[in-house]
Amino acid sequence: MTRIEIPGDSLFGYDNLPYGVFSTARTSPRVGVRVADTVVDLTVVDTVFATASLNPFMAQGHARWVEVREQILDLIAGEIPDAAVHPVDEVTMHMPFEVADYVDFYASEHHASNLGRLFRPGSEPLMPNWKHLPVGYHGRAGTVVPSGTDIVRPTGQRKGEDVPTFGESRRLDIEAEVGFVVGTPSPLGTSVGVDDFDERVFGLVLLNDWSARDIQAWEYVPLGPFLGKSFATSISPWVVPLLALEAARV
Repeated sequence: MTRIEIPGDSLFGYDNLPYGVFSTARTSPRVGVRVADTVVDLTVVDTVFATASLNPFMAQGHARWVEVREQILDLIAGEIPDAAVHPVDEVTMHMPFEVADYVDFYASEHHASNLGRLFRPGSEPLMPNWKHLPVGYHGRAGTVVPSGTDIVRPTGQRKGEDVPTFGESRRLDIEAEVGFVVGTPSPLGTSVGVDDFDERVFGLVLLNDWSARDIQAWEYVPLGPFLGKSFATSISPWVVPLLALEAARV
C-alpha cells in the first residue's frame, strides 16, 4: 500500500484533483486523478473509469460528480493499492474526453478590440452587437487535440495586392483561453438557465486557440472564422472539476 505525501506548495493537492486519461507501459488508457507528482488509477473507485474517456462518468451527472470527489478525497487521505499509484513522469497522457461539439466565444473586450484594430484599421474596433450578445463560432471538434500534439502549419488563401495568394500561413498565432467542458447535454430546442450552470458544466481545461491570422483576416467576413481557426485547438490533458473552484465563486 502507498500513502501519498503532498508538499505544501504543490499545485495538485486536495483542493485541485484534476481528472485525466493516462496509460502506462503495462496498462491501457483509463481515467486517473493527479495528486502531487503521481497519478492515481481511479478504477479502484469505480469501473466507469476503466475506459479511455471521461464521457461515461460525466454522463452520470452532477450528483455523482460530487459523490466521487468525496470518495477520491477519502482514498488519497489514506493508503492506496500500490498498483494504482504511478509517478507522473512514467505515464502517457491522452485526450481526456470525446468532443461532440466545440464553440469558441469572443469574450474578452481587450482581445476583441485588439483584433478589431488589426482586421479593420481605421474603423470602430468593436462591432455594435459585441456588448449585447455572446459572440462565438462553432469550431471543428475533430481537430481538438491534447497539449503536446504536433501542429501542422495550415495553408490557405491570403489577401494579396490584386488577387489572393495561396500558401502556408505566415502569421500563425496563439491564444491562451479557458475551456469549459459540458458534462451533460440538454434536450434539443431547450435552453439552460444560468442557475443550472454547475449542473451541466463538469470542469475546465486550459486551451490554445491556434489562429492563422492572415488566412482568418481574408476569410472571416461575412460568416466568421473558418480555415484560419479550424486546423487545431490544443487543450490541457487535465480537467479541473468545477467542484474544485466552488470556494472561489463570487
